[in-house]
Amino acid sequence: MKTGFIGYRHFAAKLYKLFKEIGIVKQFIFYHPTKNLEGLNFTNDFNTLFSCDFIVVASPDITHIEYLRKLKEYKGYIFCEKIPAIDREGLKFLKSHNNPNLYFNFNYRKSQLFQLLEQFSAEILHISYQYGIGLALRPEYKLNWRSNLSGAFLGVFQLSGIHLFDLLLFCFGSPKSYRFTARNISPYGDSVDNFGINMEFNNGMIAELFFSYTSPYCNSLDIITSEKLIKWDNNELIVRGPRETLGNDGLFKSPPVISRKKVDFYNDSLRKSIEYFISVVKSKQTFSEALSERNLLSTKIFLDILEDIKNKEK
Repeated sequence: MKTGFIGYRHFAAKLYKLFKEIGIVKQFIFYHPTKNLEGLNFTNDFNTLFSCDFIVVASPDITHIEYLRKLKEYKGYIFCEKIPAIDREGLKFLKSHNNPNLYFNFNYRKSQLFQLLEQFSAEILHISYQYGIGLALRPEYKLNWRSNLSGAFLGVFQLSGIHLFDLLLFCFGSPKSYRFTARNISPYGDSVDNFGINMEFNNGMIAELFFSYTSPYCNSLDIITSEKLIKWDNNELIVRGPRETLGNDGLFKSPPVISRKKVDFYNDSLRKSIEYFISVVKSKQTFSEALSERNLLSTKIFLDILEDIKNKEK
């Protein structure tokens, strides 16, 4: 099997490693419009990619829709990194193009976390998630393309928060209401480096998400259901229950631990996302979610938020 890669550094390199480990791809071709990519089998001729069985679009997300337009007549499969479109025209193109061979790597959709939300969906009352790293307070951040408005206007939300945001919308549909706060704190960049959003869904569930590039490292998730408490932190998943846990005084007390296990939601789900993509390519089927309304729902609401912020700045 022959694969074309658009993108070669950072996350593209991580994807390349995973696709290589699976072992089905015999030849990789990396495309760049101008550069000579030392140590890689590369081309500067975009048309060379059309001979590939599938193409991975893992360049900066501001370029995704440009490449998807250039691949409009391509008959193979496409694995496109999030976020697929960063403007209305791009979203309009994706909706009109309706390519069932195009897969968006919102990889939590194939994760154990997705299975967990499905299992407890009828009982979930509240979800809280916090993600942070101190990237934006380091002087070298000013040299990072993530730090500027033109490269990534919504910064930490656009680049790190979008996967979980997408998963909640993919599972529970469009929020009944939401409100958000977006801030820039770093002296080394002007893109959004702190973002919080509170959402209420039609089933009554409330979700609060916070993403930061200026905090100490954190990556934790709390799910409160009507029967159990579920906590994931430092790759450890702990489930407590039942609700009717009483002390000797007859008063409610914290439920005991039912289960405890190690699980790396992100890396595990990334591998599962790639394995799912490969399975569809091998079987020459199409992606069942590709034409569904929810496939692009998080992108639509992302653009709503982006436009709202830009309008307020005028």
